[in-house]
Amino acid sequence: MYSINNFSKNGIAFPLKLRNQFSDQELSDSYINFQKECAKKLGHSVSLKPNILSTFFDKLAFDENILNEVRKLIGDDIYIWSSAFFPKLPNEGKMVSFHQDKPYWQLSSSNVVSAWIALTKSKKKSGALCVIPESHKLGLIGKIDVTNARNSYLKGEKTTEKNDLLSYKQDLSKYLKKNKPICIELNPGEYSIHHVNLVHGSGVNNSDEPRIGFVVRYISSETKHIIEKDRDGAIHVSGKKNNYFSDEERPSESFSEKSILSYERAMKTTGAFGNKKYVSER
Repeated sequence: MYSINNFSKNGIAFPLKLRNQFSDQELSDSYINFQKECAKKLGHSVSLKPNILSTFFDKLAFDENILNEVRKLIGDDIYIWSSAFFPKLPNEGKMVSFHQDKPYWQLSSSNVVSAWIALTKSKKKSGALCVIPESHKLGLIGKIDVTNARNSYLKGEKTTEKNDLLSYKQDLSKYLKKNKPICIELNPGEYSIHHVNLVHGSGVNNSDEPRIGFVVRYISSETKHIIEKDRDGAIHVSGKKNNYFSDEERPSESFSEKSILSYERAMKTTGAFGNKKYVSER
């Protein structure tokens, strides 16, 4: 029902499987070990663009099963614009309020999809991704509560509640009253793909196990950021290149000096969403 063949109707496809097969333990350990190395090499945790630092997460981002599905949706000319972890520990209280990605990301086209990869079980009880199918057809449903998301990210502003992993509010209350979300339950090694305009969010983790997702954002080559008009950074995947993008480098070795420098450069691009250290936390 929610296959890639029905993506134009639903704006979501799941469950899909990675080509590279890993054990459940390998997937969950990948996140834990990655953050240990971040603490050792960088002195802090990393949530954005981990694939630039880690060959493991680079391999996930370039998984051929994912890329084959992405090509069906946005064509052969592809860049990886961003990636991120979405971790929720048991009873931590973290959630993501319902929203559409496009007003936050400020990209010039809708040829943008996100692959949400489960590193652990992602079930309704543990705060799985929930979506409203077909909502991507409606355009912008509600405005966000900042004038310019890019500028607000750079300033470290946050208007949502402290436990919300989203930075700004998008008022979808009327729409949500009339439209019921479905939960995307995934096992480790499975993934979903959703459209940039699809309404989605997730609740708190009420289970006894962590819920960890790794999300990769793929864009078509002609897509640009509407605020940063001169230059941006992204990883070229296939097809035509765009001179608008400076090529971000894939790591040949995890946490090498070269990959750390590449990561530091990448954190200045729009796909890094500016400064995630909020003013209120400084």
